[in-house]
Amino acid sequence: MKRKILLISVLLLFVYLIIGCGNEEGSQFKKVRYEKTVGDCQNDICVNIDLSYYQMTGETDAATSFNKLMDKMVFGKMAYSEDSGMQNKDELVTNIIKDYQDFKIEFPDARTGGYEQETESEITYESKSLITFKVVTNLYSGGAHSSHLVEFLNIDPETGKEKAIMDFITDKAKFSSYVEKLLRKKLRMSDTDKWADFTFMDKFNLPENIGMTTKGLELVYNEYELLPYSEGITTLIIDNDKLEEFRNSGK
Repeated sequence: MKRKILLISVLLLFVYLIIGCGNEEGSQFKKVRYEKTVGDCQNDICVNIDLSYYQMTGETDAATSFNKLMDKMVFGKMAYSEDSGMQNKDELVTNIIKDYQDFKIEFPDARTGGYEQETESEITYESKSLITFKVVTNLYSGGAHSSHLVEFLNIDPETGKEKAIMDFITDKAKFSSYVEKLLRKKLRMSDTDKWADFTFMDKFNLPENIGMTTKGLELVYNEYELLPYSEGITTLIIDNDKLEEFRNSGK
């Protein structure tokens, strides 16, 4: 009898540890999905929206801040322009659908047009002072081809607000110089080659999207940021050992 009670107690403890640990790790974030399809996407232009992204749980200031940032990153691409401000996401989707329906009425036989957006996201790094989300989007809003976009959202887990990844770099000049050498090597450029002769840049610039991963720091030059669409996205990785040469201690 005692042995049976002991066995049950051990099993309950094991279940508690499994459930407890599972809830503690990443429990403040949940992945949600937003799907909307209008039209026959197999045979005609249509609206097809399939978004998988994170939201912070709870009714806290941190959750409000983070969720607004993520919504803007995911749904903001539906806005007519970056200057139009962040509208309600349902309103943005409604506008996209209305534009599509008006277009179909005016051009019923059109073979290009419509709106398609697929977004996937993942947590690539998590610590007490920083959480990094990688958001990958395939977007078509008319024209000859779709676009592929990789973005990072680096946040302070306590406040839910965005953190500048470069704040973790002590010697920014040394870091920038090192990245420039990496990029020149990747593009097979010499130390004296002019950037304007090989890229869309007149001078070297760090990319707009930089994020932490478990392997190190990932730097992404998206389409048209560095090279033509046909060349795709350019990615650089600085591994953790090398990164320690540039990082602020304790972060």
